[in-house]
Amino acid sequence: MQKYEKYMYICYIMSDKSVAEKNELKCAVWYAALLTALPWIVQIVSVAFSLQLKQFGLKPLEWGGLSGIFTMPLLHADWGHLISNTPAMLLLIFGLFLFYKRDAWRILLCLYLLSGLLTWFMGRDSTHIGASGLVYALAAFHFLSGVIKKVPRQRAFALLVAFLYGGFVWAFFPTLYQGTSVSWEGHLSGLIAGIIFAFYFRDKGPEPPVYPSLEDENIGGTDGGDDYWDIPEDADLLLHSL
Repeated sequence: MQKYEKYMYICYIMSDKSVAEKNELKCAVWYAALLTALPWIVQIVSVAFSLQLKQFGLKPLEWGGLSGIFTMPLLHADWGHLISNTPAMLLLIFGLFLFYKRDAWRILLCLYLLSGLLTWFMGRDSTHIGASGLVYALAAFHFLSGVIKKVPRQRAFALLVAFLYGGFVWAFFPTLYQGTSVSWEGHLSGLIAGIIFAFYFRDKGPEPPVYPSLEDENIGGTDGGDDYWDIPEDADLLLHSL
């Protein structure tokens, strides 16, 4: 009866954990979709009403351009620019809320602000727009977090990020973008922000699994007292008396 009760309790714990994980997955998908939809809403409004919202982007080393730290990731040059950033935003924001849950908002805000602030300090004399700086910050954060934390799921996600966006490394070389409108400074700022906060928040998120040592395991399972090594010394006499 006790074994049956233990089995039922284990099944209950596993099913309850499964439900919790499904809810966390749904929340991560919801937040990723919601936040990724924001620049789409801005772009739709801008095109529908012929608004010149690009002028509200980030202007480096101008006090009036500091507001661009908040507006830059929401503004895009055209539909192609927005579409190119969308898949990465969805995946990386999803991963952030999946692994960090309550700390995700704080991490996202830190990455958002620092990547923008660094772009404001080191950017060229131009108006910077686009979410690529935030994308690079998230990608660097996820990859480095997967490297320094011993969590299998996070390491797998880091490998996925490296596989999908490993080519991002070429965006840090300004010589490749001479004469173009690509903000390599935003990319580099995002990388720096991601590295800084990966170390800062290294104690947050999922805990690494704890594997029991062999010394702690009850290998023989002697609680029942009916294993062959628990046979009393006079068992031979008992057997012969049958």
